[in-house]
This record gives sequence, C-alpha cells and structure tokens, in this order.
Amino acid sequence: MKSFIPSLASIAVSFILLGSAQSVNVTDDGPSCTVAATDVDFFSVVGVQGSGVHPRLELRELEKDAEMWNLFLMAFARFQAVDQKRKLSYFQMAAIHGAPFYQWDNSNGTGTMGYCPHDSNMFAPWHRPYLAAFEQVLHNIAMEIANEFPEGKERENNQESASRLRLPFWDWAMDPPNAAEGVMPASLRTPTASVGLPNGTRTEIANPLYQYVFHPLNGSDFAVFTELQFKNWKTTIRFPEDYTNPNATSRNDEVNVRFGTTQPNNKGTLYKLLTIYQPFNEWSNRANGGKIGNLETLHDDIHNTFGMGHMGIPEVSAFDPVFWFHHANVDRLVAIYQHRYPDTYVEASAQAVGTFAMAKGSIQGPASPLAPFHMNTLGDMWTSTTVRKTESFGYTYPELVNNPSNDTLTFAINKLYQPTTQGLNNNNTLTTNTTADAPVLGNESTSRNSSSTSNTTQTTPDAVDWMAEINLPSDIGITYAVKAFLGAPSNNSANWATDPNFVGQVACLGSPRMKSKVVVTSNIGLTRVLAAKFKKGELKSLRQADVKAYLKKEFQWRIMSVDNKEIPRSSPPAGLNVTILSVPVILPKSNTEVPIVEVNKFVYHPDIKGRPEVDGCQCETGNATVAVGSGNGTVAIGGGNANRTATLGTATLETATLGTAMLGTSTLGAAEETNALVTVTLAGGEVVTRIQTATVVETVYATVVAR
Repeated sequence: MKSFIPSLASIAVSFILLGSAQSVNVTDDGPSCTVAATDVDFFSVVGVQGSGVHPRLELRELEKDAEMWNLFLMAFARFQAVDQKRKLSYFQMAAIHGAPFYQWDNSNGTGTMGYCPHDSNMFAPWHRPYLAAFEQVLHNIAMEIANEFPEGKERENNQESASRLRLPFWDWAMDPPNAAEGVMPASLRTPTASVGLPNGTRTEIANPLYQYVFHPLNGSDFAVFTELQFKNWKTTIRFPEDYTNPNATSRNDEVNVRFGTTQPNNKGTLYKLLTIYQPFNEWSNRANGGKIGNLETLHDDIHNTFGMGHMGIPEVSAFDPVFWFHHANVDRLVAIYQHRYPDTYVEASAQAVGTFAMAKGSIQGPASPLAPFHMNTLGDMWTSTTVRKTESFGYTYPELVNNPSNDTLTFAINKLYQPTTQGLNNNNTLTTNTTADAPVLGNESTSRNSSSTSNTTQTTPDAVDWMAEINLPSDIGITYAVKAFLGAPSNNSANWATDPNFVGQVACLGSPRMKSKVVVTSNIGLTRVLAAKFKKGELKSLRQADVKAYLKKEFQWRIMSVDNKEIPRSSPPAGLNVTILSVPVILPKSNTEVPIVEVNKFVYHPDIKGRPEVDGCQCETGNATVAVGSGNGTVAIGGGNANRTATLGTATLETATLGTAMLGTSTLGAAEETNALVTVTLAGGEVVTRIQTATVVETVYATVVAR
C-alpha cells in the first residue's frame, strides 16, 4: 500500500464549509484537525458540494466504471491509512458509531456508549449525516488522488470521475446479478485488489474493502469489552470459526453462503416494507415497529449474518468496511420509502436506549440534534428535519434520479424485489408476479400513502399470504435470531443456515450495553416456500385447511445466538413468541401496482406451535436441555414413538431422582434483568447455556434424548 500512498505529512485535504469560505486543512501534526481560529474546532458535515447531485451506485455497478472504481479503491485505502489519532481518520469516524467511547468534534456526552441510536426514532435520520461525513472525507481524498495524475486529458478524466464519486451501497436483498458470485460481491471477499497508479503503473494492494487493519491496535481502546476477544484482533474479522480465539480469521466464503440462504426471505420482507404503508416511526425502527416489521430489524439480520466478528458486535461494527456499504443501502431504502410516502416522517418518541449524547428515556423529535454532526462553523447540529432530503448532501440514488413518478418508482421496486409468488388461493393455482421489462404506466396516484398505486377498485382478495410473526425481546444482551423451518432441521446448529428445510430468520442486534424492554416484531414469509412444497407434491393443496394441517406438522423454529450456538427452546428469552398468521391479499394487476394487504385483517393461528405433532400433542423431538429440581423430579418425555422414558446417566427412568453426585448442582442468584444468559458446567464437563428469567436456586441441568 505504501507504494502509492504519499507521506501523510504532505497531505492537505480541503473541506468546503457550509456558509463559510474557510477550509479545514488536515495535517499530520496532532491528534485532531487544525482549523482557522474563526472556525473553532467544528467540522462542518456538508457531504459533497460543488459538483452537483449524483447517485450513489450499487457496488457492482460502480465496479463497471473502471476509472471511478480505481479512484474509489485508492481513496478508501488512503482513508484507512490516516493516523488513527486524527479526527478525520477512518478509525475515529468509525468510532463515532460505538467504541472507543469518547467525544467527537467537541460533542460531549456520557461516555458509556457510542453516538449511534438503536431502538430509536433517530435510527434512520442519524445515519444520514454520519454517512455524509464519511462520504465527504472519502470524496475529497479521491479528488486529491485525481489531481496527482499527469496534466491533460488523463487528469481531467479522473477529476470528472472523482466529482461523480459517491459512497456506494450494497444491495443485499436483490437477486445477485451473477448467481455464481453470490449475494456478497467478490470485491468484498478478495484480500487484494489491482489499482492503476497516477504514475502509470499497476500494482496489487491490500484490498481496503476486505478488512480494516488497526495501526496500531490499542488494547485500552476496547478494554471495556472484557467478555470478548475482538480487542486482540489486529484486523476486522468476519464470521470467525472461534470468536474466543485471539488469532481468529475471517471466513468470507461461508458468509456469502449464509447470505445466499437468507436473501430470499430478506427480499420478501423488504418488499412488504416498501409496499405496505406504515407511519415512519413504525416503519423505520424497532422501538416503534409495526405489525409488518421494520427496517431496523431487517438491518439487524445483515449484521447477524456476519457472525461473532466485528459486524455482529454493534459497538465495533463500523470498523468493518462492509458496514458503510450496508448502511448506505439502508439509507437508500429510507430515501425510497420517503419518496413513496412523503407525508410521514419522524415524530417525537422516548428513547428506549441511551447513547453517548442522548439520555435513556429522553424525548427526541424532528428538531432534536443529531450529535455529533455539525452543519456549520457555528456549531449548529443537523436535525431529522434538516437531513430529510438527500440532495442536501449532494447525492441521490438510482431509483430516485429525476424525481420519478410513483408509478415509475413502483415499477422499479417490483423489478428488484417482487416475490415470484405473493399468495396462495383455494383454486390450487399459484399466483405469480406481473413484472415486465418496462413499466406499463397508468395515471399517477393522488396519494402515495397507500399500498398500491392503481389497483384500488378491487375489494375481493385473490389469495392468502402466510407468514410467521416473530416477537424478539431485546434485553438479553446479545445478538441472536429465530430461524424458521418447514421440516425438521439438523441437530447441528452450525448447519441451520444451509439446511434444506431452512426458510428464513429474524434477528435482533444486541449487546450488554444495548439492553432495553423493547420487544421487536417482524415476520418470516412462508408463502414462497409453501408454493415450492406444493409444486413438489409435498403440500396436498393450497387450500387453507390443507396449508394449516401441513404447517402444524412441519413448521419448526429454533433460537440461535450470533456465535452460531443454539439457545434451547426450553429456556427462551421472556417475551419471545412465534405465531403463524395469514392475511388476505388483493394481487396487483400490472407492474406499476403492488398487493393490497390489510394489516387489520391478520388471522392468527395459535394452534400451530412450531413443533411436530406426536400422538395428538405438540412436542419437541431430538436433543433438548431441561432444568430439573435437585431433589426428586419427574421428567416428561416424548419422541417420535411417544416413548415416555429418557436415559439419564446410566439409568433409564420415567421418574428420576437426580442427586447432586450424579449430575452436579448450581446455585444461581436472581437475575438483574428480565432475561439473563446463564452458563452452567455439569459434573461430566458438558456446558449448558440457557436464558434465566427468574430467581433460580439449586437447579440441576440434565441433557435428555427428547422431550
């Protein structure tokens, strides 16, 4: 990398300040940028100004523009190389999101968390100036590199490319353009990259999109994370096999495989979020989330899929380069939603979780400051109101170029995310989408605050959409997910993501510092897989009675923590609930329409428990962990043959006396929170993890064959 990066002491990057002719000169002579006395110490976040409004491109689209891609790679690498003591370094800008917990740009706070709000109505608007600040620094470095090319046409071409360069997004929901490449672009998974230097030579560099290398790794920056080994990792890591290993390595190809299995459900979830109206406060975040789900929870699933690497740990996720492309996509989805439903936006709400700058329980609304992002040299901060339009920061997105009509935008949404099957009907015929290669435009809708743009005359539903509603409590202090299956899953939780019966998952991003009483609601779509089962002859018919009978027999769910370990269903987090529901749907009749789904007509099916039926009862099969009193106790067992016995130790008993000599006992104090993770080591050496939801004393744990 040093072969093309000049000495940092020679770098002077100018940032145009809003409402001022002053510029911030970044030098290498101190822990923060030096500014003119009249500018105090505030960095004005203005995005990219002076070159017009240009779209942020999808990563794979940006890669097609060889010149711009070349500048992007070199700028990203140079950005990462800036001294970590500097305010505008990659390190410090990533740290704004979480750890290390210190102030940025003279925006003081409590120091117990990062600035990023979760479980909050501030979640979506806060990330907009955050990304704009990052993009602003990246763009200026790209322009600096463009000016290093030889004078003449080559420099002019690079300057023009740099003027259009914006932070790219990674669309993890669309069907990948190259199926062989997978959902996760190869550019994010390849350790090296080839770049053309200003001196005319090409060279291989460490791919800056692959990882961030700490320089140096300062253990004191992350000392608060006593429970995690990442503080010893010299680079960002993705999906480590053993997150307790200080020498853990990334498994990017495994991550790509996992995204391949979760993408279909994520695509369907996103389609519902973009086409079924919910007020912005419900749509955008977990704390106020509506019945359809919310964008923050879908965002959580992407973090969760990277496992117990940096992306799976909220406080350090922004150090991984993929964070920026993931969040650019989240911002894109916010912008699309805003264009589709322009009359709803941030409303005042209490904060479920505190941040560096916002107190837990405080009321934050449209005019609340989005710390630590200043909009001018006077120290005024951006607010949700002032960041409402992306154009304020000099960017837009491909779907929103030229201010499209709602029909045109709907067509774009359908083309990217419309499920092949949107409902099942009683006529035993599958309903498929109507998306064509070009929009068939009708009259523009008079209001965007609806589920459809023109199919409003039909009132009789065509079909039924089936889904599993998942309620996830966010107070257990870890990132975890509920996974749904149609058919029994593997006994090995490490194989669940690729299990042939896997349908999808809902994840909750968490950490010990992000606990709240919020119960997250989202859905896993079942219609797509039920249609496939019908085509294979595994589902008798599409009639509701037959679908219900099939789900009662085949639907199962499991709980998995971010480290790929199962959380036993025998001790789930308090408040966790999984319920099957169905809803009548009026299907679209053209490619500029979307389904009409009436949320108030959800039909719940509580008799479908998510366990296979045995002898008329719903009970688990396979290995299960149960808690039994330390004295005499009765163990109820059910297996595939409804056998009521279990092998405990060396004896086969129906009523078992479990003495402390056989299995060992553990005394557990009362939990401080509603849910607490408890790990117990049995006498035989087996480690059992469970969720404690109440005071437990003298509890003996035993592993049985089935329950």
